[in-house]
Amino acid sequence: MTGILKKLTRGFIRHVCITRPQSLWKRYALGLCIVCITISGAHYASIVAISESEADAEASQISTRQVMLSQRILFLMRESERNPSAETEARLLSAIKLFEDSNIWLTTRRDLSSELQRLYFDDPEFPLDYFSRRFVSTARYTIEAGGEVKTNMQNQLVALGQQNLLSALNRAANLHEAQSIAQTHWLHRLETIALATALVILMMEALFIFLPAQVSVSRTIRRFERRGKQLNASFESIRQRNKELVAARNNLTHAANHDALTGLLNRRALYDYLSGIETGSSGDVAVSVMKIDLDRFKAVNDSLGHKAGDDVLIEVARILLAHARSDDLVARIGGDEFVIVVKAPKSMDDLEHLGDRLVTAISQPMSIEGTPCEIGASIGFTLATSSVATPDQLLIEADLALYKAKRDGRGQVCAFSGDLREEISNRQALFAEITHALEAEHFEPHFQPQVCTDSGQVFGCEVLARWRHPERGLIAPATFIAAAEEAGLIRQIDLMMLEKGLDALEDFRTRGIDVPTISINASPATLRDPNLPDRLLQEVLARGMAPSDLTIEVLENTLIESDDDDAIQTVENLTKAGFSVVLDDFGTGYASMSNLSRLRIDGIKLDRSIVEPVPNVRAESIISALVALSRNLNMRVVAEGVENDALFARIKELGCDVVQGYAIGHPMAAEDFADWYRNFVDKTAQRA
Repeated sequence: MTGILKKLTRGFIRHVCITRPQSLWKRYALGLCIVCITISGAHYASIVAISESEADAEASQISTRQVMLSQRILFLMRESERNPSAETEARLLSAIKLFEDSNIWLTTRRDLSSELQRLYFDDPEFPLDYFSRRFVSTARYTIEAGGEVKTNMQNQLVALGQQNLLSALNRAANLHEAQSIAQTHWLHRLETIALATALVILMMEALFIFLPAQVSVSRTIRRFERRGKQLNASFESIRQRNKELVAARNNLTHAANHDALTGLLNRRALYDYLSGIETGSSGDVAVSVMKIDLDRFKAVNDSLGHKAGDDVLIEVARILLAHARSDDLVARIGGDEFVIVVKAPKSMDDLEHLGDRLVTAISQPMSIEGTPCEIGASIGFTLATSSVATPDQLLIEADLALYKAKRDGRGQVCAFSGDLREEISNRQALFAEITHALEAEHFEPHFQPQVCTDSGQVFGCEVLARWRHPERGLIAPATFIAAAEEAGLIRQIDLMMLEKGLDALEDFRTRGIDVPTISINASPATLRDPNLPDRLLQEVLARGMAPSDLTIEVLENTLIESDDDDAIQTVENLTKAGFSVVLDDFGTGYASMSNLSRLRIDGIKLDRSIVEPVPNVRAESIISALVALSRNLNMRVVAEGVENDALFARIKELGCDVVQGYAIGHPMAAEDFADWYRNFVDKTAQRA
């Protein structure tokens, strides 16, 4: 019995496991066919499941959109009643048509679940398909009707759209979403089954295909190993190989310590050098670390391409080497940042003169591939004494000085000092306080009223941010706005004022306080958000308001930087959505006329620096000219900084449409504004 088992084992190994290399292709071909069949089957099943899942997801999306469309139809119906226009009617008809087409698509699907079938057709109390079609026909009939009939039909439409129909549409959206989720779960199970099948097939292939190959290859390798022993005698070949390895190691060491583009030392080599500085007697200056950052370098990359940017960096490296002494260290530590380590500088004046020479040299026009190119540089430096000479501290101090140089207007040379560290520390603390105030919602809106000059009625109010500090009380925006912009937090403040301002407007109107519109300031960072129009539209519609209830004030002197600026597109999208856009602080920027010709805006807001000199012949001439220009462009003119009744009267004579200032009212909290409004209305009624 034992002999028979041994014979069978040897036969199995000979015919199944041990295969000549020349015959392995047959097993690989078989394995490839099995893999292809498995992949094709799994792919086909996945395509079918994905197709069904996508159809269910599309149905869920369309069903959810039906809910929004029903409410949009009601909103546009009311809007057409209040402000009839061809555009509003066209949007209403478009929404009705889209609602009807979507309902037909949803109800004619072949794979409706039993719950959806019952909801759309068999529900004894409210069959959704019937009432959806009824909703569409009623809406169209209402558009064509008139007088009391139209009013009755609108009431029926609102009753239908905001009660049973809205509830049924929400149920349908939930059922479609549940069906889509179920299909997705089935797709996950299918993928799991396909993965398990593939693993089983791979294990079988490993057993019956790759194992024989491994046995055959292993036998061949053993033959080669026996032959390889004869090569051990080739000592000269091995020694030559060692020489090549040493050369390669030297090349790697050089590459690890040098910048590949400019050939300068890199950050690692800079750290090693600064770590090895020898300290002298206490107070002696061992080295100075000078950090150089290029100005307007990003514009070169964007306009001329990265190849031109690389050429600029190479040219800057050449300039730095030309101005540095032979024993100074020049390094590129990343991007467009360079460092010069000056050994034993003679004085602070010498370092400042070196910095000025570098700024001047780098600012000279360059010719990159025949194209003129101009950049600039900002420099910060620090001195290292024997008591403090760690690389991290030196680079941080140089970076703080560089930060101040850029903040002072770029193209500057700034030395590090203890006061600078304290200033940066204070700014960082202010950044942290602003962040905490945002999280705790310590920012609150104050409202400064605006009045029409012709009617004397309230035109609206501007929402202004105030910081309610728990220890320092109410803080004016001049203290925190610039810091918030620098810290990248101004957009959060803008959006918080938007939400709180709209909440206050909703509360005012509930209490009978008639405020036609509120104005919200939008910083450049906020305007460059492409989703801003959708966000604002969502906020006003959620409160049952119209886009015309909100005015966006855009700073004239910081808005436009280039023709393709994202802010331009955002302003256009805001006006298309129905929001009013006003150019704030008009007259203080550098391209006022250019802005008026390029942007579709509804008005300009004269800066107080133009208004306050009145009565003044030149100032009044400027205001009159701007009013005439605005009339031709169909824009309103808002004058801010009107501080007394005499100035109010003169500004009215000059033709300004709206005034704002202390003569009307100070910025005030919501309750104070409500009190001001009642007093203003009473005084207006008494004068009438």
